[in-house]
Amino acid sequence: MWSHSIGNTNGSKDARTSENNYSFSADYGDNISDVRQSINVSALYELPYGTGQSHGANANALAKGILGGWQIGSLFNARTGLPVDVEIVRPDIVYRNTITGKISAGPQDQNGGTPSVTGLPPVTVPIINVPGGGASRNVRRPDLVPGVNPYYVNHGALFVNPAAFAVPQPGTFGNLARDALRGPGISQFDLTLSKKFPIREAMNIEFRAECYNVLNSAIFAAPGGGTPRLNDATGILQPGLPYTQSAAGGTFGALTQTVSNQVGAGTNRQFQLALRLNF
Repeated sequence: MWSHSIGNTNGSKDARTSENNYSFSADYGDNISDVRQSINVSALYELPYGTGQSHGANANALAKGILGGWQIGSLFNARTGLPVDVEIVRPDIVYRNTITGKISAGPQDQNGGTPSVTGLPPVTVPIINVPGGGASRNVRRPDLVPGVNPYYVNHGALFVNPAAFAVPQPGTFGNLARDALRGPGISQFDLTLSKKFPIREAMNIEFRAECYNVLNSAIFAAPGGGTPRLNDATGILQPGLPYTQSAAGGTFGALTQTVSNQVGAGTNRQFQLALRLNF
């Protein structure tokens, strides 16, 4: 299957249009549910031995009971990664120290020196960072640093590179597109083996042995649940400067959990045995 889910929002929790002068076009991009490619292949094979089969039709009951009724099945599924929407946590108001007072010309000024400043000491002045803000709108998108790979290469569980992002300048909006990154793709191969032991025509005992994720492939969920957030843990990062792993927090962009911990739904390799009476 090939698909593409695109738009300016995937639901109320996905919308960020209110931060950019209420421009819906600024949020046009991939939706968080966008799965570009996926494939599912299943197969079931029954051993052709026993009554009505191409082999062993005339065999004795013991041979039919041991060799007949076996089935082996497989299921393979894979898909490309889900979108990742990197966000940044920062206040709507930043503060800047400004010099107040009056400029007076001193003796050095007559000789081309810098005018001296006299009067009151510096005053901290609040500057609105992004219009339409408020305490509930302190989550936005960062600036993308040109030329820096937003993905880590050969860094184990670290997936998204914080050095590719920077705090936007005060009064500006982050230029990173909505859902611009992609999480890891996943694949899983399952096997099942079953055998029916007939009791009479309408009754049998079925034995099943199932193995999920036979190859024990790592099936990681998207980092940060698909919306990893940059939050300056050091408290010293300035607008325009790229993040570091320590500033962003040690777990930012890391693959910290699997898709699921349930049997057969994206967990590590697991075996399951079952015995059932069918009537």
